[in-house]
Amino acid sequence: MPVDFDLVQGAPRSFDASLSRSFRLVLGSRSPRRRSLLTAAGCRFAVLPSDDAVEESEPLDGLSPSELVDRLAFVKARDVVRRLSPLVEPPVSPESPETAALRREFASIFGESTAPFVVVSCDSVAVCDGEILGKPADRADAERILRLLSGTEHEVRTGLCLWTAPENRVLRRVEISRLYMEPFSEERLAAYLESGLWTGKAGAFGYQDGNDWLRMTSGSESNVVGLPLGALADSLRTLAAESAPSSGSV
Repeated sequence: MPVDFDLVQGAPRSFDASLSRSFRLVLGSRSPRRRSLLTAAGCRFAVLPSDDAVEESEPLDGLSPSELVDRLAFVKARDVVRRLSPLVEPPVSPESPETAALRREFASIFGESTAPFVVVSCDSVAVCDGEILGKPADRADAERILRLLSGTEHEVRTGLCLWTAPENRVLRRVEISRLYMEPFSEERLAAYLESGLWTGKAGAFGYQDGNDWLRMTSGSESNVVGLPLGALADSLRTLAAESAPSSGSV
């Protein structure tokens, strides 16, 4: 049964959770916000984050904002698929303790399902006047970012990558949402910085926090939170259609 999503500040849209039941969905992210979105959408899924080192070792110089988030979502998904390989390939004996623990964890979530795995990975950045604004390094960086965004319209771009295993089918797309941030007074800026709510969030803000100084102007709210559920639903629908047996006669 479809459930509502994108309820953070605007009109609800629907996500059909049954789309995820044709697969063993694996979220390749540590983000509690992405996890909450999938849970709220009614999805059954496991969590297997990518290794932080895959981002640090990836050459990213010269990429546009869309190219950057697309590339990082791709390399994150690739790393998770690599880590899933012991569960996809014929088992070896003896199994490593790590593989055995992963197998038990996935069995507790998916039971005896043999459906294909679908890894879901994302990367998000805020963009203002062509500058890519990732997660602030510290409080001073958060203040710099917020002063840049104050009183402006800016974008949040999210790269979404779905990677199936063992089929190795890959779907990639980039979603763009636009927001307006009201001008910050010095008092409001100081209070927000003191709250620490900017920590670990692209653009130094979290739309899901319900800040009254942020307003959506276009795009998906779930995209701003970090996982575009509409794009995910479209991609799962595409994969399900490709996996469906042909109804034509031979």
